[in-house]
Amino acid sequence: MRITVHGLGRVWNVHFRQQIDGALPGRLYRNRRNGTFADITVTSGLAAEYGPALGSLALDANGDGWLDLFVANDGSPNQLWVNQRNGTFRNGAVLAGVAVNGNGRPEGSMGVDAGDYDNDGDDDLLVANLSGEGTTLYASDGTGLFDDVGAASGLRSASLPNTGFGAVWLDADNDGWLDVLTVNGAIQTIVSLAQAGDRLPLRQRPQLLRNRGDGRFEDVSARAGRAFQVMDVGRGAAVGDIDNDGDPDVLVGTNNGPLRLFLNQHGRAGHWLGVRAVGAGGRDMLGARIGVTGADGRVGWRRVRSDGSYASANDPRVLFGLGGAAAPVPVRVEWPDGSAEEWAPQPVDAWITLSQGSGTPRAGIGGAAR
Repeated sequence: MRITVHGLGRVWNVHFRQQIDGALPGRLYRNRRNGTFADITVTSGLAAEYGPALGSLALDANGDGWLDLFVANDGSPNQLWVNQRNGTFRNGAVLAGVAVNGNGRPEGSMGVDAGDYDNDGDDDLLVANLSGEGTTLYASDGTGLFDDVGAASGLRSASLPNTGFGAVWLDADNDGWLDVLTVNGAIQTIVSLAQAGDRLPLRQRPQLLRNRGDGRFEDVSARAGRAFQVMDVGRGAAVGDIDNDGDPDVLVGTNNGPLRLFLNQHGRAGHWLGVRAVGAGGRDMLGARIGVTGADGRVGWRRVRSDGSYASANDPRVLFGLGGAAAPVPVRVEWPDGSAEEWAPQPVDAWITLSQGSGTPRAGIGGAAR
């Protein structure tokens, strides 16, 4: 099937196949809330199209309060399954602008993460690809439309030499702006390494790109510590505050190599607030959105989730970098059922737990992220 899309000053010719050789359909299991799950792949519509998927995650792509599903495919157009609020999904990736890159080409997409890198209140998509393609950044306008700003942001050129599997948003220095960490490792022999006698000539260095706060990123890997100088065949990357000191650490998985723990020693320079949002029975409320109001009145938003990156699961707790702001900050939670609550200003530089029903009720966004 061929679709021609006109918009944003360019024409996209996207070729789709209902079935990709060697690919298997994904599965969607609905939680019955009794310890069992129901396979709703067919009835939800997700079986209609599939490709060689290597990454997937949930995000509210259009801001309607219902979680959508993004699937990153290797060498084929990506899929964005838009929640129809009736138990079914529709693939809206082409119209949303996330099926292919800004040049209209599918990429070898692997690592994927969603986060609000520009602090405008909606989640943007980060996708790591093969060497020569560079990392793609799909910036959201909050209505369900995205634009590939990988080149304009500096991410694409900085990452061109790498094959990125693990890709995560994290505020490495707690300045309030999400940075990018990628874990890299080639899938084809790197000639220079083979000629040097490397027994595993697929090794590449991880990369840390700092968000400057002006829409662009700078490569700070060279000064990010010895961990970023070690060459590995990197694959997975999971983010969490391992030592509960208020900055994000990263657990890195490698192919034919050891697990590595990147312990952050720099993020402590900024103030922070860590939040765990729970429901009945202390269950982490995946899909909830947490907002913290800074000293300048701007609300920073993060989502409770464990998905993201390639073959990895993250800490569901949410960590906010606050920079130099030391005053207590108000907190708002928009729960998965569409309700919302607020809490009085909370002291910073601490982990707190917020339980649904313990705050002051506020108007929700309508609908539910189910």
